[in-house]
Amino acid sequence: MTSTAQAQQTVANRPAGPAIGGVVRDSAGNPIADAEVAIMGGSRLQTSIVTGADGKFLLTGIASGVVPLRVRRLGYNMQVFNVDARLPASKTLQIVLTEIPSELEEVTVSATDGRLSEFYQHREQRKGFARFYEESEIRRAGVTRSSELFRTVPGVRLATSAGGNSLRIRGCQPMVWIDGQRVPGAELDEVIQPFDIAAIEFYASNAGVPAQYTERENRLCGTIIVWSRTQ
Repeated sequence: MTSTAQAQQTVANRPAGPAIGGVVRDSAGNPIADAEVAIMGGSRLQTSIVTGADGKFLLTGIASGVVPLRVRRLGYNMQVFNVDARLPASKTLQIVLTEIPSELEEVTVSATDGRLSEFYQHREQRKGFARFYEESEIRRAGVTRSSELFRTVPGVRLATSAGGNSLRIRGCQPMVWIDGQRVPGAELDEVIQPFDIAAIEFYASNAGVPAQYTERENRLCGTIIVWSRTQ
């Protein structure tokens, strides 16, 4: 192929308009596959992609200007930083994630764990009202989106959206709580991925919802209570 043809091919392969791309590596320089690269809008996820086997990613169709980028992968420290999508360098980012020490990765949570004792208490006392999953059960389920844990709940409907799935119970959006904090208007898939969940409980209505998570205006919409691994 001539140099002119090569140049033409390079130009043709470049994404049109603002884009953010590059490669995600570990501290040894090895590419990291399946890392999530996401553009955030405040605390909400706007769009995301996962890296390929070569660690590469490319986000296109984004707004021109400075955008907050979040990069994370299970077993690595998350990175959050701003990227100016108007600059050519935004398409050739070199992102390095550092590994979390293995002794932290191998910590398991038991029923006596102070932070999850509330979850286990709920599961014991309210199992007829909700669906309960702890970390080991979520891993066995093999879901790629947190909302998929509840696909078989009667009345639940999942619809594909930019940040994952929108979850509705009888046409209504459930209230999401993360580590005791209410997240109004949030979709479950926007705020947490399956590999970040230590435990989760889903109430299809107001029945059985613990008093501190009950809202009068949310009687039919359901409640999702999440306990994260990274609190």
